Amino acid sequence: MQWVIVSIVSWIIFILLIDLKQIKYTIWAGLLAVISQLIIDNMAFHMKLYDFKNDIIEIFNSSLFFTFGAPFTIGTIFAQTYPKNRMLRFINIFASTALFFVLEYALKLSGVLEYIHWHYFYSITIDVLVLMSLGNFITIFKLAPWMRSEEEDNER
Repeated sequence: MQWVIVSIVSWIIFILLIDLKQIKYTIWAGLLAVISQLIIDNMAFHMKLYDFKNDIIEIFNSSLFFTFGAPFTIGTIFAQTYPKNRMLRFINIFASTALFFVLEYALKLSGVLEYIHWHYFYSITIDVLVLMSLGNFITIFKLAPWMRSEEEDNER
């Protein structure tokens, strides 16, 4: 049930914050976040680092509700709100990491996430690295709204 709650809350936040005019660009960051989460969690499962309980519907050894809840919605919103200022990008990465940490901690406390050979520090490190990579992806493919509006202004 916790996985469904995470998904519902993620989608409510997504609906409240997303700019539908930007979705055709920002959705790619959400999909990359999903791919990253599935790869990392699938490897961790096979290496017996941590395990998920009560998945309901499983996809690559992860909860479908989690995968298309938090990673997809946060990845898409991350692209939509990606700041111009480099210091704000740095702050944004650590703020997003903190949010993921709170979510992970809550899932662990609820019993649906079990650490076997894992520690919170590993998750924080991976979250920072994934969000930095996602930021590079956003920059390379100009997924943030301000990146396209500048380019469109220069073409005029």
